[in-house]
Amino acid sequence: MEQFLPIIVIALISFFVNRASEQKKRAANHEKPGSPQNRPAQSRKPERPAPPASKKPVQEKPKPVLAERPRSLKEAAEILLSQMQPQIEDKKTEAENKVEELKKEAAAYKERARELHTKAEAVKEKKEQPHIEPFFQQNDIVKGIIMSEVLGPPRAKRRYGRH
Repeated sequence: MEQFLPIIVIALISFFVNRASEQKKRAANHEKPGSPQNRPAQSRKPERPAPPASKKPVQEKPKPVLAERPRSLKEAAEILLSQMQPQIEDKKTEAENKVEELKKEAAAYKERARELHTKAEAVKEKKEQPHIEPFFQQNDIVKGIIMSEVLGPPRAKRRYGRH
């Protein structure tokens, strides 16, 4: 921070010196009867038409602000608008191109989602088609116990206790 302090001081001094010299020049220009500020505001050159949107626009540097100060806010706004118009058009065409690209991507994603959805439906149908009955039914266990009694050795030949 300390290293920037001399730079800031020099910048402030040069700002005030330049401002004082500009005020002296303005005072000298107002005293002259044929000063250039007496010209009408309409003597400026007309703007070139904007390049067509179909061609790729070439980036132009913004035009420097004229030395003459605008007389009203409306005039200042018109000057700024005329200077920024090519840049605005460039940004507008870039945004439109980006929107078109995004729409194409969205359509591709929708198509991919539709394909995946149909595949998922096909898999669900395959799972539901082969309906295999369970190995045991509700009364199979009871039937098994009865058959073990019938087919097994008689009760007389089996032990009664756990010995």
